[in-house]
Order: sequence, then C-alpha cells, then structure tokens
Amino acid sequence: MIKYSEYDYKRIDLDEFKNKTKNLIENLNSLSSADKQIEQIKKLEEIMCEWSTYASIANLEYSRNTFSKKNKEENEYYDNIQPEMQEINTKYAEALLKSPFRSDLEKEFGIHIFNLKELEKKIFKPEIKNLLRKESDLCNKYTELISSAQINFKGETYNLTGLGSFHSDADRNIRKESYKARFAFFEENSDNLDNIYHELVKTRTQIAHDLGYKNYIELGYNKLSRTDYNDNDVALFRKQIVDHVVPVVSKLNEQRKKILGLDHLYFYDSINFKEGDPKPKGNMKHLISEAQTMYRELSNETGQFFDMMVNEDLMDLENRKGKAGGGFCTAFPMYERPYIFANFNGTDHDVTVLTHEAGHAFQVYSSRNQPLQEYYWPTMEACEIHSMSMEFLTWPWMDKFFKEETERFKYLHMSKSLSFLPYGACVDHFQHWVYENYDATPKERKEKWLELEKIYLPNRDYGEINYPKQGGIWQGQLHIYQMPFYYIDYTLAQACAFQFWIKFNENRNHAWQEYYDLCRAGGSMPFTKLLNIANLKSPFKDGTLKEVVYEISSWLNNINVNNLTIDK
Repeated sequence: MIKYSEYDYKRIDLDEFKNKTKNLIENLNSLSSADKQIEQIKKLEEIMCEWSTYASIANLEYSRNTFSKKNKEENEYYDNIQPEMQEINTKYAEALLKSPFRSDLEKEFGIHIFNLKELEKKIFKPEIKNLLRKESDLCNKYTELISSAQINFKGETYNLTGLGSFHSDADRNIRKESYKARFAFFEENSDNLDNIYHELVKTRTQIAHDLGYKNYIELGYNKLSRTDYNDNDVALFRKQIVDHVVPVVSKLNEQRKKILGLDHLYFYDSINFKEGDPKPKGNMKHLISEAQTMYRELSNETGQFFDMMVNEDLMDLENRKGKAGGGFCTAFPMYERPYIFANFNGTDHDVTVLTHEAGHAFQVYSSRNQPLQEYYWPTMEACEIHSMSMEFLTWPWMDKFFKEETERFKYLHMSKSLSFLPYGACVDHFQHWVYENYDATPKERKEKWLELEKIYLPNRDYGEINYPKQGGIWQGQLHIYQMPFYYIDYTLAQACAFQFWIKFNENRNHAWQEYYDLCRAGGSMPFTKLLNIANLKSPFKDGTLKEVVYEISSWLNNINVNNLTIDK
C-alpha cells in the first residue's frame, strides 16, 4: 500500500512519447495475427495509462492549490500537449478501424471501442491544435477568476464555497446579504466573464467549422462520446421535464412557502425549514469515520473500497483559500486508484457531495479490470448514475450524519433532487441556443437565459439582487464554460437514480447487485445499453419520467411536513 503523496509524478517527454506510440501504431496493421495485434494494443494501453495518470495528478494538484506557480505550470503543460495527444489518439483510431482482424478484436474488447474510435476520427485534425490550446487557456482563466474570489462578509473573508454556508442560514436577512455579496463579485467581474465566454463560444464554433460541422452542437455530442442518442432525443426529454416535473416543483415551492411562513419566496429563500436546513453533526474527521462504518455495512465491496480511500489518503475534502471550487472525482490508471476532491462548508451538501463523488470513485475502481482504459469510465450521463444513485443507496445510514434531523434531510434531499431537473434542463436548453446562435452578444445571451427561466423555473424571483435579475446567474455554472453540453447528463442520470431509489426500497440486496453490475461494466457499452444491465428504463422513453415522478410525489405526499419542524 502506498499513499497518494508517494505517487510518482513527472512531465511526459512529448517527443519520446510520440516516438513510442508512433512505432506501435504504425506497426499495428503489419502484424500477422489477431493475437499479435491484441498484444500491441495492450502495450499502447500501458503507455496511455502513464500519460493519463500524470495528467490527472497535474490537474488535481492545480485544483488543490491554484495559487501555486509550480502547480499552474504543470497543469498548463498537460493542457498544452493535449492537442498532441488527441492527434495520437486519432492516428490510433484510424489504425484500429483498418484492422483485418476486427471480428477477433471485437471478441476480445467488445464492439463499443470501434464506436468510440469512429467518433475520435470526427473530433480532431492537426489544423485545430492551436484553437484547442486557446480553448484550454480560456477555461483556465475562468477557473482562476472564480478561485480568486475574496469576499468580505460579516467581518471575515470567504471564497465562493465558504460563503455558501450563509446561503442556507435560518436568518432571512443573512441569506439575502450573503447572496448580495456573492453576486457583487460576479457583477464586479461581469465584463471579464462575458469576454471569456464570448471567446469560448467563438473558438469552439471555429473548431466545429474547421472540422466540417454546421455548429458546435454535433461536435460537442461527439466529444462526449454520445453514440446512441442525439439533440432531438434530449429535446424530447427536456419536454418531459416541463410537462411532468415543473408542475410538481411549483407545488413544492408553495409548500415550502407555507413551511417558512412567508408571503412570497425569493431566490435567497433557498432553505426548506424555518430553523434552517439540516446540517451534519460533527467535524470532517467525524463524518469520514461515520462514512467508513456506513460503507462497511452497505456491502463488502464498498467497505473495502472506502477503507482504501481513507488509508491511502485519496481524498481532499477541506475548503481553503486558493483551492478550486466544487467537487469531482479523478483517477490514476497506473495505480488503479480514484481520488475524491470536494470543499466541505458545514452544510448538508457535505454529505451529498461525499456520497456522490464516492459513487464515481467506486465505479471507476470497480471497472479497473476492464480490458481498455477507454472502458474505465462510461460516458458522462452514465457516470452520473453511479454518483447520484449512491446518494440514495446510502439513505439508511443518514442518521449517522444528521441524527435527529435525518427525516428532515431525506425530505430536503428528495425535494432538491427533483427540483434540480428543471434547472438542469434550462442549462442544457440555454447551451443549445448559444451554439446555434453563436453570433449572439453577451446581452442577448442573458436575455435568452431569462426567457428560458420563465419556462423551466417560473417561480424564481431575484427581488432586488441585480446581477441574476439581469440574466447573469448562469455565469457561476462552471460546466457552461468548461464542459459544453455536460449538464443534461445530471438530469438523465437523476431519472435513473430515482429508479434505483425505488428498487432499493423494494429489494435492497437485488438493487445493490444491479448497481454493482453496472459499476463493473464501466464504459464497455453506450448509455442506453448500460441501462439494460441494471434493468433501468431509458429516460428518453416517453412515460419513464412520468412514472418516476408519480412514485416520488406519492412519497412526498405521505410526509407530514409539520412533523419535520424542530423546536429551538
């Protein structure tokens, strides 16, 4: 056993790396048998795993401390050579697709690798290298800008994550003032945020045009390896959300207004209970200890997995200055280990982000024996099934974190999860409009956001807080800047996670086995085929969301919210 701090790290020598891979790729189809090709492919896999591991470490270290000059330089190095890596991957794809032993390779590796390689050919050519570097630089500018936030509030200085704990304060005025402070930062940096995004849209559109696409939408889908659905399927799914989820969320907001004893809900009234939303009991060390017990009791597999995460220091959960915001899971193929990154801030989100990222980490650890590194992770919407489902599969142990507030947490978690769907769909719809109308001005983009809010989030009222009122709230959503079209994935996965919640309530052992089977499958199949492994209904199928929402609504209707009040 070695700890993360003991991992080897180095900069890949680009010329040396290119020479190694060039020889293996060029010789691939000169080999005389399928067995020899398979052996060659495995050698390529080892080399690719080495690069992927070092790039992941560089990115993680930069996220852990964005103030470090060294960390920034190492991350930028791997960002800058990414186009070269894409060129190597494209050449590999072309060679593999020409194999005279394709049927034998399919038996060894499955059919899906060939679907993925077909897409790789469509997303790169050497002429776009500089544009890809420009895109990466712009994404890093956004990260640095958001990470640089130093917000004075109540006599202290906070970053955006640290300020977040005040957004759910029981005191309405504190919530309001904390949001004012948050959006003052965005307003102060408004021109910079507009310029970064404007340049990103322009750059991505130019890349798409250079590759022969009408706009960035189809390219964006191909870059996300979506082989089994398109933007029309997603549009129909968004319509299901408008038809079946938005009305239920509106009812939940009315219920919340009564619980809070308010005549009107404003955006900053983001809590569910007068006393404030439930908070985990204990410090970070205590929460990790309770999580270890939870995962040991959930299954042998999760117990061994989470003990490994703790013992090998494979988590960074503390919020601090200079640390990038948000949470994510990364992995190091050379070591067959994942890593969880988060920013605890004392809210219920600490528990959900831990279980969420643990779902990602458990999946990639479970699929470490897949034959190709392309199969370690599935596509994004499938990835999010593991994480969002883990949030619900751990419900029986929430009393370890929330004690007497456990039932309040469950109600909050379910209502927030359901209420997220319209927001996620709004973000997705907005991005489709942006890349269809790539010549739009920053002002027109903000106007479009407000127009879409009326469809998906009709109850939102920002009151006197100017910046979101002018249509700028989306600029705090990292995915819109850095990962185009990776957001509807959360809503698709949420529709599947709700199904696991239903299954888990009916038969815990059977549901766990289906979940574990899904994790082990990794990315060896496209999204809709992975659903079949876990016996999940496709969110694209008309009626799926309606059925799921009915089950959730029934559960919510059986809860007497008056019993969730705590006397203080």
